[in-house]
Amino acid sequence: MARHARSTVLSAPRRRWLGWSLTTLALAGAATWMAPRTAHAAPAPTEVQAVQLPAWVERHGQRRPAQPGIQLRSGDKALTASGARMLLRLPDRSEVKLGEATELVIERMDVTTRGVARPQQIDSSLRLVTGVFRYATDLASKLAGNQRQLNLKMATATVGIRGTDFWSMTDADHDAVCVFEGKVAVQRDAQPEIRLDKPGAFWVTFTGQPEKPAGQATPDQLAKFIGQADLSPGSGVLVQGGRWRAVLALTNTSVQAGALRDQLTAQGYPAEVLPKDGKFEVRINQFATEQDARAVVDRLSAQADLKLKDARVALAAP
Repeated sequence: MARHARSTVLSAPRRRWLGWSLTTLALAGAATWMAPRTAHAAPAPTEVQAVQLPAWVERHGQRRPAQPGIQLRSGDKALTASGARMLLRLPDRSEVKLGEATELVIERMDVTTRGVARPQQIDSSLRLVTGVFRYATDLASKLAGNQRQLNLKMATATVGIRGTDFWSMTDADHDAVCVFEGKVAVQRDAQPEIRLDKPGAFWVTFTGQPEKPAGQATPDQLAKFIGQADLSPGSGVLVQGGRWRAVLALTNTSVQAGALRDQLTAQGYPAEVLPKDGKFEVRINQFATEQDARAVVDRLSAQADLKLKDARVALAAP
């Protein structure tokens, strides 16, 4: 079966887009709290919880570096570079983990609410263009009786999710799905549905080869699948409330600082500029640990074109 053309995760990101301000996010949150108490279906945001740099989010073709707290809506993309990871939280608090060199499109994310209760029904469609994906239902949401209708589209198949923990991947050579807990339904054009409903159940199809029946993943395969999507502590991880920062430069002018910031954001690093003691500091905030900040300082300092001479790690004030 011919596979569609894929966009590359590592193409040059564009400059920051408009409309991603904290004010906009605050107004959107206020609108949610003031919504009518009758049942209705409405688009709901997916939030970036953690990032292993470098990574991006994209809206209307414009990219910006990914960082914790950013909210994604229908039509947005989440992208990771080589060696990167990203953790997303869906409106019902279920988690999506993205492995390296991954591109995920949020095609639709709607939630039906009833009164002042938490969302009762999530109806969504995701498309995995390339890379590694893991989904896990939030236990508290599941116990509360919330329901979900979630489909993950890949190149040759669509995975129907009904509350579970599973891994999936797609690339130019194959599509694959493995269930850790619960069940999924794998659907392909004009072919019988494949149900994976036992821990370790595994299905894979290779481009240009006859399809084989679903089987069982080995312990080594399961460990590999899990590792492909998990964040790697100490490798440049940002989390909400992270207190460590990478201070990359202290420049004499805002023009110098802005130029360095633009170089970094183009590479998927969420750098910002702040005035400090009559100069301008370029830094990246929210690192989970000192080791995470140090990993990025060392990585960027090794890039000769950035000309970082006195980059350092610092702890934010409590």
